[in-house]
Amino acid sequence: MGRMRSQRVLALAACLTIIAVPRMDAQQDPKQQGAPAFVSSKALAEQLGSRLQPRDDDELRLGASFTAVLHEPDKLAELGLKGMHDGARVTVARVAPDKVRVEVDEMSPAPANAAATFKLDAKGALIVAPK
Repeated sequence: MGRMRSQRVLALAACLTIIAVPRMDAQQDPKQQGAPAFVSSKALAEQLGSRLQPRDDDELRLGASFTAVLHEPDKLAELGLKGMHDGARVTVARVAPDKVRVEVDEMSPAPANAAATFKLDAKGALIVAPK
């Protein structure tokens, strides 16, 4: 009787595992979370008012980053990162399928830095979180 019970428990565990595996894969798939399938580094740099050096690959993959130079501080200020000047260094990292971390720092006219995390819409555009 004890042997039969342990076989049933093992069978139940196997069934639950089979059911759970596809659900775990769906949670890791960016398409399931409403994240964009492709995020353009050039498009993000333009939204941030920065100039990106030429690159072989325009896609900003999960875990990757790029550095650009700020040339339109007003665009950055509209996104909530104020007080930066032309020439500041802009670093963008894709920290989640639907999020990017933006850090801006400058040495001139005075040392300053600012940072924010933005969500991405389905087209890869930055979404400013309401305050």
